[in-house]
Amino acid sequence: MDYSDPYPADSEQFMLIEHMAGQVEKMEISMQDMMSNTVNIQRLQKDVEKILSDIEKLKDKQRTFANGNHR
Repeated sequence: MDYSDPYPADSEQFMLIEHMAGQVEKMEISMQDMMSNTVNIQRLQKDVEKILSDIEKLKDKQRTFANGNHR
C-alpha cells in the first residue's frame, strides 16, 4: 500500500469539505446583505415618518392661510 496517495474516501471527504465551505461563504454573504437591507429599511421608515410629519405641518399651514388666519 502506497501511503503517499490519499485514500479515495479522504479525497471525497476533502471535496465535500471544500464544497461545504463554499456554501457557508455564500450564506454568510447573503446574511450580510440581509442585515444591510434591514438597516436600510429602518432608515427609510424613519425618513417616511418625518416626511409625513412635515406634510401634515404644511397642510396645517395651508389650512390656516386659506381660512384667512395669517400668522
